[in-house]
Amino acid sequence: MNTTLRFACAALALTLPVTAQGLTVGKTGGGIPGPSTFPLQGTAGDPYILLISGVERQTPLPGLGITLDIADDLADASATLPGFLGYLNGSGQATATLTLPDLPLLAGLTLSLQGVAGRGPYVVSNLVRVTPQVVGTFAPCREQPPVIIAGGGAVRAPDGSLLFVGGTGPVAQRYDPLREEWSAAGVTFGVGLLSQTTGLNDGRVLFTGGLGLDGQPTNAAAVYDPATQQTTTLTMGVARAGHGAALMGNGRVLITGGFEVFTLTDPLALFAGIRATTEVFDPVSNTFSPGPTMLEARALHSASTLRSGEVLVAGGLTLLPIVNIPTVSATAYRFNPSTGSFGLPALMNGSRFLHSAIGLDDGRVLLVGGLTIDLTAFLQSGNIADIIIGTRTDAQVYRSSLFGFGTFTTVAGMQEGRAGAALAALPGGGALAAGGFRVTINVPTSTFEIAATASADRFLTGPDRFAPTGSMAGARLFPLAVNLPDGTVMIVGGGPADAEIYQR
Repeated sequence: MNTTLRFACAALALTLPVTAQGLTVGKTGGGIPGPSTFPLQGTAGDPYILLISGVERQTPLPGLGITLDIADDLADASATLPGFLGYLNGSGQATATLTLPDLPLLAGLTLSLQGVAGRGPYVVSNLVRVTPQVVGTFAPCREQPPVIIAGGGAVRAPDGSLLFVGGTGPVAQRYDPLREEWSAAGVTFGVGLLSQTTGLNDGRVLFTGGLGLDGQPTNAAAVYDPATQQTTTLTMGVARAGHGAALMGNGRVLITGGFEVFTLTDPLALFAGIRATTEVFDPVSNTFSPGPTMLEARALHSASTLRSGEVLVAGGLTLLPIVNIPTVSATAYRFNPSTGSFGLPALMNGSRFLHSAIGLDDGRVLLVGGLTIDLTAFLQSGNIADIIIGTRTDAQVYRSSLFGFGTFTTVAGMQEGRAGAALAALPGGGALAAGGFRVTINVPTSTFEIAATASADRFLTGPDRFAPTGSMAGARLFPLAVNLPDGTVMIVGGGPADAEIYQR
């Protein structure tokens, strides 16, 4: 039976006149093997069919008065799949399921889907694409970004698309996860290395600090509004690079620490220029105001938003209070936006900086890898070759408790040490840690040497542990990990020009 006859029969089976008001289709999954689900939203009680095809072309259906973006060659087969043909429930919802078999040959084959609903007039849904991928592997995006992404951040737009900003100079790029395609998104604010990009609750994006064109920290800041594609330039109270920035529960942004000078050839000057000050950005007035001074100066630390709306500031390069001896911090503090103050310290099991941090689905915070430095011999000799530097293979898991306290537990077992790794929480628990780098000292030349990695590990819960997973196509240094609505993770930047998708 063709599409037209199916819809005619479905419509005649109903007697109550209801006017279709639109139909949208989403997607999750895409793993081989495994189920892919397609939630539909439309008018309650309407008959619908979700069509699947491997061909995209304009296909008029004169009997229904509509035109599809895909061929209707597989209409009969589509109707036999679970949930692909039926009626929307009382809330106007339905779910279709496509179970992909364990056939790796399906990887890279793009399937196109589009729904039709109503009783006349009929409505056509958005186009959805699915590119199957073997579970536990990385694969190139179906389509690559037009401009190479080298950092910055990504924020989710109201329509579900992802806006990549700050990593391609002044160029913004948009990724539509349903159609798996990229487009230009206007001009925004170009940021330097060691800057921060923070999504605000109103959909705008805040850029702060980083290294300027002169190679030194800058106090430049900006707010970009993707709805109007307008950028408002701002100025922080002080110059910062390698600082922390985290959105608080009250909608404001806490800016912490950072370098006021930046030089890799003079470690003592680098440490001496680490800031202990903080600032708070108010998105209503677009202004920065001084925040409380931290007990420890910090740079290259992490700042993570807790489920309570507080911020956990952890690790980083620091100076021991009072004596001002350079070291790496093993402490963390919670900032309470209600009181405007930091709580009591929590001790990590091992110091670290340039680690990656992310909030997990269960409310805990995962801190992965990072670097550690022993400066004991260097402080006596002044010779950079005497610096002992290591890359951590473990993680810290922070659990909040009452009255500003919190505890850390150690989870070891990554394949290799990682600093500056991409880190993304995974739906249902756990996280993906991908790429990053190791640092060593070249003794003959007294220079730092960096080795990027392409490997990846999964953090699993129940019990907490690491397990190796597939590797990326190329090594990535400071890559960016972005959760996509279908449950996969996109990895961009860090060296390779392409974007990769991790299928969990």
